[in-house]
Amino acid sequence: MFFVLLFKSSFCQEKINVFTIGDSTMANKKAEVFPETGWGQVLYQFFDDQVVVHNHAMNGRSSKSFIDEGRWQVVLDSLQKGDYVFIQFGHNDQKIQSPERYTEPFGGYTENLTKYITESRDKGAIPVLFTSIARRKFNEKGKLEDTHGDYPAAMRKLARKMDVPLVDLQKSTGKLVQSLGDEKSKSLYLWTEANDRFPEGRKDNSHLCVDGARKFASLAVQELKKLPVGLAKHVVEKQKVVGLDNWFNREYHKKTGQLYHYTWTDTENSGFSQLGDLFKNQGSVLKTIGREPSKAALGYLDVFIIVDPDTTTESKNPNYINPESINSIKNWVSNGGVLLLMANDGPNCEFTHFNQLAETFGFRFVPLTLNPVLNRDWEMGAETNLPDHPLFKGVSKIYMKEVAPVKLSGDARPVLADNGNVYIAETSYGKGKVLAIGDPWLYNEYIGHKLLPESFENNKAAQNLVDYLLSAVKE
Repeated sequence: MFFVLLFKSSFCQEKINVFTIGDSTMANKKAEVFPETGWGQVLYQFFDDQVVVHNHAMNGRSSKSFIDEGRWQVVLDSLQKGDYVFIQFGHNDQKIQSPERYTEPFGGYTENLTKYITESRDKGAIPVLFTSIARRKFNEKGKLEDTHGDYPAAMRKLARKMDVPLVDLQKSTGKLVQSLGDEKSKSLYLWTEANDRFPEGRKDNSHLCVDGARKFASLAVQELKKLPVGLAKHVVEKQKVVGLDNWFNREYHKKTGQLYHYTWTDTENSGFSQLGDLFKNQGSVLKTIGREPSKAALGYLDVFIIVDPDTTTESKNPNYINPESINSIKNWVSNGGVLLLMANDGPNCEFTHFNQLAETFGFRFVPLTLNPVLNRDWEMGAETNLPDHPLFKGVSKIYMKEVAPVKLSGDARPVLADNGNVYIAETSYGKGKVLAIGDPWLYNEYIGHKLLPESFENNKAAQNLVDYLLSAVKE
């Protein structure tokens, strides 16, 4: 009995749920308004994997309208003992011209906050108050102006009265914005160039871009760590987000009808679940990108992996890499993204369109099959002449079979070569980095010793690959 209880407590820990309620500065955003991002949208990156964030914040809502529209009731019905409720309202409570939203700071606003606090506590949940983030408004002397009136003061007063943990985001975000000054602080907010959706661009001093949302979320959790709440011990440094393409490689299992083959969730030999576990062990968040890699799809990623795009043999109607995708990926890498391209041997990879992307960075995968392996003659796939490179630190022998060689141009550099054929190469591109490998290489079948003899060190090489990619991410 003791063993069973110990096993359950160690491996079946319940998740900690955080429910966020607030306005557009906190809310999740649709892809079409990218790079607009709410700080609640990226909050999950600053907690360990025991914490699940449920972002219920909604554009345009005040403490009043969030209740009147039934949104609070949805959250309340979901609350369990030990959950957290993060409450940030104020921006829209100010709007006196909008009676469905307006509240008096020491009147309706305080009453609504009291309702959130009391009803959360009645369910055994833990409310935490957050003052509104700073608006970017400088006066002629270069001093940031307070645009929130008495709402932050009303929240602070209520926090003291009801003994509620308070994160003073107005203060901390205002301090950051002031330190950057009028011009540099634009980088936190939604100042964008003209585009198809916004022909005149955007000059928005209330809402945040991706970088601003991450910085403000970081400030929020750093303040949270100072409070006497159990959640504080689950705060981590910003977790890096690793995306795996499931658009160009989109193969369905003939028997189950499920997506499989080089996916995070595929635990069979064909999957990348074990590689994903290595990323998670390093504190990364895994994402599956099951749509075209647009600017919005890539915008929240630190690392992006594309493996073995489909041929018509694998998918009846493959999603081919196109110029729009190439442009989005190129710009993302240039701005600091880390890209891993993994091809496959001659007949098993769609080379034509994949190479249009690869050639952007000085690589060209050649549709040949090198290192062929017959039956289980493992030594035919052995590579022992390994270079002095982070990928092979502490590794003396790897297994890599049926590889497409990589031709190089421009600034691309070889990493691993055999008899004049390059198997792995790398390059820097703008602020980012690209690694090209002529094989999926480290999928479940060949990452450990389930099949491979003990002399092969693919498991160590896989850990090195994870470390290499994550270390290349710009902080």
